[in-house]
Amino acid sequence: MAMMTSVTDPCIEDAAYLAEQCLVEHRTLSHVKAALRLALDWQVGPPGLVRKVATVRFTAQSFRRHLERLMKIEEKDGYMDVVGQLKPHLVDRALRLRAEHDTFRVALQKLLTAIEKVSDTDGASVSRLCDDLTAFLGRLDVHDAREADLLQEVVLQDDGGEGG
Repeated sequence: MAMMTSVTDPCIEDAAYLAEQCLVEHRTLSHVKAALRLALDWQVGPPGLVRKVATVRFTAQSFRRHLERLMKIEEKDGYMDVVGQLKPHLVDRALRLRAEHDTFRVALQKLLTAIEKVSDTDGASVSRLCDDLTAFLGRLDVHDAREADLLQEVVLQDDGGEGG
C-alpha cells in the first residue's frame, strides 16, 4: 500500500501563519488607533484641555509602540520575505510599502515631539496638532489597506500553471 504524502508547500504554510499573525497585530493596532481617534476628537473647553493633551500624549505613545511592533514583525518575520519567495513579481510593491514604514516612523516621531512640546493651554496649537495626527492616521489607514491587499494577493491568488 502506497503511503500518501502531503503536497503542502511549507512556504505557503509559513505565509498563511505570518498573514494570520499580521492580522492579529493589525487588529490590536486598530483598537489603539480607535482610542487615539477618540482622544483626538474629544471636544473640551479650556478647563478640560489639560486632560485632553495628557490623554492624547499617553495614547499616542501607546500607538507608537504598537505601530513599531507591527512594522518590525512585518519587516523581520512578516510578509515581506514571503513575497519574494512566493510571488517575486510583487517584490517591488512590498519594497515600496516597506519604504513607507520609514516615512511613517519619521512623521510620527515629529508628531510625538510636537505633542510633548505643545502647551496644554494653547487650544489653537492643540487643535492643529490633533488635526495633524488625524491626517497621519488616515495616511496609515491607506497604507494598511494596501498591505492587506498585497498579503491577500500573495497568499490567496492562484497563479495558475497547473492542469492542461
